[in-house]
Amino acid sequence: MKAEYSFEVIAITLAIVMVFVLFSTLFKEKIESAEVPHAYKFINGMRGLAAIFVFINHAPFVLANLGVQNTVFSSWGQLYPNLGSFGVQIFFCITGFLFFDKIIKNEKIDWVEFFIARIKRVAPLYYVSSLLVFIIAASFAGFNILEKDSLITVAGLLSFNFIDNPMRIGDVSLVPLSSVTWTLIHEWRFYAVLPLVAICYRSKYKVLIMVVAMMLAAVDLGYSVNVCWAYFLSGIVAAIVHKTAVTNKLVKGMAVVVAAVAFVITCGVVEVPGYGALRFMLTTVFFLCITISNPSFLHFQFLNRMSDISYSIYLLHLPILFLCFKAVSGVVELSSVDKFTFWAINFSTIPLIVLVSTFTFINIEKRFMRKTKIQRAEVGLVRSA
Repeated sequence: MKAEYSFEVIAITLAIVMVFVLFSTLFKEKIESAEVPHAYKFINGMRGLAAIFVFINHAPFVLANLGVQNTVFSSWGQLYPNLGSFGVQIFFCITGFLFFDKIIKNEKIDWVEFFIARIKRVAPLYYVSSLLVFIIAASFAGFNILEKDSLITVAGLLSFNFIDNPMRIGDVSLVPLSSVTWTLIHEWRFYAVLPLVAICYRSKYKVLIMVVAMMLAAVDLGYSVNVCWAYFLSGIVAAIVHKTAVTNKLVKGMAVVVAAVAFVITCGVVEVPGYGALRFMLTTVFFLCITISNPSFLHFQFLNRMSDISYSIYLLHLPILFLCFKAVSGVVELSSVDKFTFWAINFSTIPLIVLVSTFTFINIEKRFMRKTKIQRAEVGLVRSA
């Protein structure tokens, strides 16, 4: 299915981005007062946009996720689902880039401190959002939670979904509430192998190891439906490329053009499955070209603010969408709601998402961050830049 590049689809997409930016600007002072220094502004810019892309993916399909069959209009445009998977893949690339960059710059990494810092960074908000998801699902299930599927689901939530579970509390599915959390499993797996990656990088055989890793990625992409680990490899390659510090303006300009073409193709000019060899190639080319070109538009402060609250947006936008549409369903028949009303409800959730995400960033995420040796080194790099 090709994207419907109608004025309507493009206008709604751009409007969503603008509304997120607008309302994050209203909380500018609060977000920036808790801002975390980062060495790479272009990475922040991509992270901020990636979070919005995931929302854009889920917004058109919220009715279907709630089990509502609308008789007036249906979801349209391949642009939306492609933006969601693209946003997730960019998150993976960013993780690969940043943590391999740490390995490049730090000959000796305190891995115990590293893993403690990762747990403090990722776990608190995850468990708060999981508790919220559980309470919402349990309340709609009549707190009928002492059954096998519900208990296994709770175990899955506690284990970052490493324990396979039915994603169900009573008769309420958690898919419309927390379907994004599957990506965290891949993040943790990448963290787990980082010490081995560091050893390989210090080895005299590192070029051979990288070639073998790329060959394995090619094989996996050819035979697997959903390959995620290869995107971390893309980030690693981008970190290596970034070391060369390309300064030629013509090369950087061409990289921007290639990145734009890769993005447009990804949005659905041709049929591109969410995962697979072609998507991997497009996302990797995009990320590498952005790394080379370091475009100035990704340095805008409003994208930096979106980056700060991106993890909260990522985890909390689904339960907020769920609650808002459930609340509206008490006064509006969602099965016959018109397109204008549907999008008005969607847009009305954005201020709430930004507000809640700002609160959780300041009071949960930031509260549990502590300056490790690695983080202090990053801050030093930022100040000396």
